[in-house]
Amino acid sequence: MENKTIVITGATSGVGEKLVNQFSSKGFNVIALGRDELKLNKLRANNIKCIKADIRIPKEVQIAFSSIKKIDILVNNASIFKMKKFDSFNTKEIDDILDTNLKGTIYCTLEAIKKMNKGRIINISSVSGTHGIKNQAVYSSSKYGVIGFAESLAQELKEKGILISTICPGGINTPLWNESNPYPGNIEDLITTDDIFNTLNYIINLPDNVIVKTITMFPNCEWH
Repeated sequence: MENKTIVITGATSGVGEKLVNQFSSKGFNVIALGRDELKLNKLRANNIKCIKADIRIPKEVQIAFSSIKKIDILVNNASIFKMKKFDSFNTKEIDDILDTNLKGTIYCTLEAIKKMNKGRIINISSVSGTHGIKNQAVYSSSKYGVIGFAESLAQELKEKGILISTICPGGINTPLWNESNPYPGNIEDLITTDDIFNTLNYIINLPDNVIVKTITMFPNCEWH
């Protein structure tokens, strides 16, 4: 896998940060996308190429990807999660979630495939994209959208040798869970970021004639 270029969005924390560091250690040419310049600088200190971009803004996505010559793997990981009753949302919160989770995934994919002759696109969706979960109406809408987008686009791109997989994890032990989004259980029982990396690594190492369509995974303290 040496010299393969992997682009990872939402690279500055949680799952994204783990993926960036792990794939870099395995010899990939990692390109990390994120919005937080200070956090990107920490990754740069580890000799990782970073591009500052807000994937909610199409022009920033276009500029970010214009500086990349070739892409072998795109990981659409960037995501915003907010769990609360639907009638307590304001329109900005709704826009932020849909613009990041769904439209940002679409924008990045649109630009990435221009730099791909073949390869893989891996989207991080959620179990909330496979069925509705209470107090996750907006988040669930965005993640259902990611799955629908992948289902359709995969049929267009497989003839070009670009294969799309979607991972739908349950609860992951990351800073996503906090006082605003408390996990209703023991955080130590959740999926780890290593589990997500191992799943992506499995998909990436499959032969080119094998497509993994969707993987649903969750900790054994949950059942979805």
